[in-house]
Amino acid sequence: MRLSHFFTYYRTLGGVQSILKRHHASDAKRGHDPGFLFAFEPDDFGDPGIAGLGFGGGQSIRSMRATFAQHSGRFTDSVAVCHNMWGLQFLADLMPAERRVGLLHSDWTSLRPHLESQRSLLDGVLCVSNALVELVSGSLPDLAKANRVALIPYPIDGLTAMPERSPLAKRTVVIGWAGRMQTEQKRIDRLPGLTRALESAGIDFRLELLGDGPRQAWLEQQLPGKRTVFHGRKSGDEYWSVLRGWDFITSVSDYEGLPISMLEAFSAGVLPLCPAIGSGGDEYSAKLGDEFVWDAFDFAQAAAKLKTILAKPEAALGQARAEARALTQRHCEAEYFHEFDAFVQRIADKPRVSAERLAKRPFYFSDRLPFGLMTRLWPSGCTRRND
Repeated sequence: MRLSHFFTYYRTLGGVQSILKRHHASDAKRGHDPGFLFAFEPDDFGDPGIAGLGFGGGQSIRSMRATFAQHSGRFTDSVAVCHNMWGLQFLADLMPAERRVGLLHSDWTSLRPHLESQRSLLDGVLCVSNALVELVSGSLPDLAKANRVALIPYPIDGLTAMPERSPLAKRTVVIGWAGRMQTEQKRIDRLPGLTRALESAGIDFRLELLGDGPRQAWLEQQLPGKRTVFHGRKSGDEYWSVLRGWDFITSVSDYEGLPISMLEAFSAGVLPLCPAIGSGGDEYSAKLGDEFVWDAFDFAQAAAKLKTILAKPEAALGQARAEARALTQRHCEAEYFHEFDAFVQRIADKPRVSAERLAKRPFYFSDRLPFGLMTRLWPSGCTRRND
């Protein structure tokens, strides 16, 4: 089957990028003919199967459409896999694919209107969490009723064995955070508030951070130096060497899908300290107990719940670690691609429900404005369809 993957970025650090790299390494081996197109990457990959459109925030939807049209042939006779369905509402008529499948990796504040703008543009949607399945089913009920919305398990490599840990009562508690150090979505500006609440509660902790980003220098100034370790961006054995030393993993994000770093931490027996933001992370953390989920963003409550956890007998903590690890058993690459291939084949075998011919795009003043400015000041202008 010919697969045409489309998304914004490929080279940056993120969960979507890790999945795309797995597809790049595996699709052809599984018998597919894959291609990859990235909106905001320069076209300098040196690989005929990957192309970048070189979009920038200063470009308008009109100019983006003109550039995209030059690459429309990449979608001919294919199943288009639209990751997070970015841009589909204003690019679908230039995408002559046999079927269009969305792969929804994450939640965000304007996801519901984004999904509603996708009506009649998709033949099916894969979601990485039950929370996203529920949201998509409510926004695209026709697809849900036709069994065209499904859950897919995010793949992780994981650890083959859970590391041994000394009793928490006898040492400093290590709390980890992993991701891109930025304010948008990840909201790293909240981490100082969390550490202050932990200190006020009298908890002996160390915060360890994996990753980098534009706000790292600011964060280094804000967090208590004696209690904080910045490991930077790590991969492979170096990444796992840090992560396996954590006792807990936390987040302060506005939204997530199902964080890969959390699943990887679970495989190492790391326990969650998760804010309730309506994500797959909430869902998995709650399976271990209510004490592992705190009201977003009540840092005093987070500290109180951590104290409750730390008061548990070591045997109970060991059982929780084993349960966390067990939650990741289905999250392997083989299971992910089994579900992906079966779903895409099923959608290809079913009659098409996405609009094959779309109306010519009318004149929209918003199509002439810089896209980056639009996303901040007039986001509804970015969801306008051809009809």
